[in-house]
Amino acid sequence: MAEDERAYQRQKRAYRVMYPMARHLMKWLLNYEAVPGPKVEGPCLILSNHVTDFDPFLVGLSFPSHMYFVAGENVLRMGFLSKIAVRYASLIQRVKGTTDAEAALQILRTLKKGRNVCMFAEGNRTFTGETLPIAPATAKLVKLSRATLVTYRLVGGYLTTPRWSIHRRKGRVSGGPVGVYSPEELKGMSEAEVLALLRRDLYENAYETQRKDPVVYRGKALAETLETALYLCPKCHKIDTLHSQGDRFFCDCGLSMTLDEYGFFQGTDLPFATPLEWDRWQTGEMEKLAENLGEAAAFSDDDQTLNRKEDDHSLTQLATGTMALYRDRLTVGEHTFPLHDLRGIGLIQRQGMVFSTADADYAITAQRLRCVRKYQTLFEILKRNC
Repeated sequence: MAEDERAYQRQKRAYRVMYPMARHLMKWLLNYEAVPGPKVEGPCLILSNHVTDFDPFLVGLSFPSHMYFVAGENVLRMGFLSKIAVRYASLIQRVKGTTDAEAALQILRTLKKGRNVCMFAEGNRTFTGETLPIAPATAKLVKLSRATLVTYRLVGGYLTTPRWSIHRRKGRVSGGPVGVYSPEELKGMSEAEVLALLRRDLYENAYETQRKDPVVYRGKALAETLETALYLCPKCHKIDTLHSQGDRFFCDCGLSMTLDEYGFFQGTDLPFATPLEWDRWQTGEMEKLAENLGEAAAFSDDDQTLNRKEDDHSLTQLATGTMALYRDRLTVGEHTFPLHDLRGIGLIQRQGMVFSTADADYAITAQRLRCVRKYQTLFEILKRNC
């Protein structure tokens, strides 16, 4: 038996063992209910929105049959846990912040072998409760796969474990298939039509859902580390002056509010009702900043560490110092990276930042709390406008 087939059989057995255990664990941790998935002839490509670190378990609970999961390369830098994942979980590696052609090819090869694949179509986990944009390349992949497409939507996961938070809440999470599309149906659709159906089926706005069907998400320190998602104050218009303590979120200028158990801001003279509304506003302000950015840095952070990713997924420290983003370059210590050389900027968990050039992949780490979302947001605006 070839090594690939031996690994496949081993991982299928592990999937069968983990399935009932995961069902009980996700019910206990997240109060999760999964709607059973459809029985599909032939391999299927399952595309889902991305709201928690547990999403592979959540989606998998609707599908008793074994599947491969597309995962970020950072999963392979967790020491012993990575070794367990590689041996017993079926992973297809993808580098965050890039359009990974090798991952796409591996997905297609896996489907061609008759094996199921699950991918989180946004390529990243939402910071604000709204499904992120889905790239046109994903629709192209669906067309090339010639497999049955199953779209899947998770609801309630963001408010249970907000990406920016260090605390889990207890509320309600559910997930289930939205649509099933045969290879014949997909063949008759254009890439634009496939992209439209993906954006429709996978779209979730946690706050719209809350307004229609309010659910209490109980927890402690509900606003803690929200400043890793929100970085621009609407009152004083300064960057990196926002702080959190317990349920309270406030700015050095005096702006203050609390975050309640429904996920909404409470207080007097509130500029926004939700973090999502706040984020839409600050993104618009980043557009204005990009238009008027001169020679000075847009913003910077001290005490940052630049690391290069090695072939074995380890990190080699290259420099420490100030990280700054200019209209044409990113600098870290003495290292300069022209923006036109960067393939993309990705985010890991709350505070990790990764980017790639044609020659290497890099990771930025830091010991202190800071917001790296502003770098990704402004970078994408600058790249789009250049």
